[in-house]
Amino acid sequence: MNILLTKRQKEIISKLRVSDAGANAIAFDNLESRQISMENIEILCSLINAELMMEGIFPNFEPNKYGIELENLLDVINRPRIGS
Repeated sequence: MNILLTKRQKEIISKLRVSDAGANAIAFDNLESRQISMENIEILCSLINAELMMEGIFPNFEPNKYGIELENLLDVINRPRIGS
């Protein structure tokens, strides 16, 4: 499945890869090579969602600017899974 990311989305993915410390390197590698499986989509969505919950919301649970970027990234990464 081909997932096209913006420059900013690639930056966020890169940050998440570093934070993940290699635990899901295959999922990140497959995303970069544009050959991603449903399993890897699930892994990446979980990591993005965790980042959203920790860094992307205000105390009132509304998304901050970074949270909105993460929500948009979730939409892009998750699109193949929803479309199938």
